Amino acid sequence: MFNLLITWNCNRQCSIGNGATAILAGVFAQVLEDAFGHIGPFQGAIALTALALVLILRWEENYGEGDEEDVSLYRQFIHGWKIVAGDSKILRIGLIQALSEGGMYTFVFMWVPTLLSMNPPGGVPTGCVFSALMMAITIGGIVFQPLEHFFGTKITTKAKAAESSAVFAYIMASLSMAVPAICLCCVEMSICFDRILISFIVIEFCVGLSSPIAGMLRSKYVPDAYQGAVMNIFRLPLNAVVVSGTYATEIMPHYKVYAIVSGLFLVAAALQASLA
Repeated sequence: MFNLLITWNCNRQCSIGNGATAILAGVFAQVLEDAFGHIGPFQGAIALTALALVLILRWEENYGEGDEEDVSLYRQFIHGWKIVAGDSKILRIGLIQALSEGGMYTFVFMWVPTLLSMNPPGGVPTGCVFSALMMAITIGGIVFQPLEHFFGTKITTKAKAAESSAVFAYIMASLSMAVPAICLCCVEMSICFDRILISFIVIEFCVGLSSPIAGMLRSKYVPDAYQGAVMNIFRLPLNAVVVSGTYATEIMPHYKVYAIVSGLFLVAAALQASLA
């Protein structure tokens, strides 16, 4: 339980800190775009990268400590596979992570082209939209604790509150991605922009909500010593989903890609429900 509390607190603090930084980054990018055009944010990124390089030049490398045999990637990988093969719950946790993160990364590739293709009056202030999305992630991370408390006291037991909260988050994410799938396919484009933008904010809220839940579930089901090894195993299906989703954005209509993303979150919700 102590590990779960530490994991939740770290995820919450990181979510708030990273969210605030991302919100400011979006505002700054919008200012650069207004001043220098579409190339402005990229020029700003180059300048900040150069500044980061200057700041880290004096850092000393931290090589860590420990027996080389114990920290070898090969041994970690072998033990990780054994743990995954011996526990179906860990297998499901890994697949849930791969499906949900794969769907999220595919959405990241999609949201800007989708909004720009709709040609709203006055254009799309992408920097401000990005800040709104990052704010939604931050709010999702903050809402996690009261949501888990609600599920633990009103819906299910405290022991299964995190699992039930994750099911709720993935179902909401699936429904939010169904909105652009339906709007871009069957609804008049002129009335879709607001609905799609709201659905994008909802999906990012779900991302912020599910991130601390995923951290708690990993701490609950995956042995601490092999968390890195086990989760890295599922980078393979995650990368496969991301590559497939990115390729799909080039060969398929956007509404079909959003339908696929909605399906990924729905499958993740079903797998999560089997743990709840």
